[in-house]
Amino acid sequence: MSEYTTLDTPETPSRETPSAPRKRGRPLEMSVPEVLQRIRQLSESGALFRVHREQPALYARARRLFGSWSSALREAGVDPAQAMNEARARSLETRRRARLQSRSRES
Repeated sequence: MSEYTTLDTPETPSRETPSAPRKRGRPLEMSVPEVLQRIRQLSESGALFRVHREQPALYARARRLFGSWSSALREAGVDPAQAMNEARARSLETRRRARLQSRSRES
C-alpha cells in the first residue's frame, strides 16, 4: 500500500457533511431577519439619521442584501421618504445651531 491513503479507507475518520453545503464567498455577518429587525429598532428610536456613518456594517449589509438602503427600509416597513425628510430636518437644525454658535463666538 502506498504512503497516501484515499478518503474511503477505514483508517480515515469520516467527516460529517453539513445538511446544506455552504455557498462560496464571505460568511454571513447578519441574516436577513436580523438586518430588518435592527432597521426597525433604529427607526423606532429615531436613529436612522447617519446610520451609514455610525453603523457602517449594518448599512453595507442592507445594501448588499436589498440592493439599496431605500429598498431595505421598505422591506423593514419603514417609509424611506419619511426617513429622508426627518434626516434633512435634523441636518438643517444642526447647521442652524452651528451657525448661531459661531455668530455668538464672534460677538
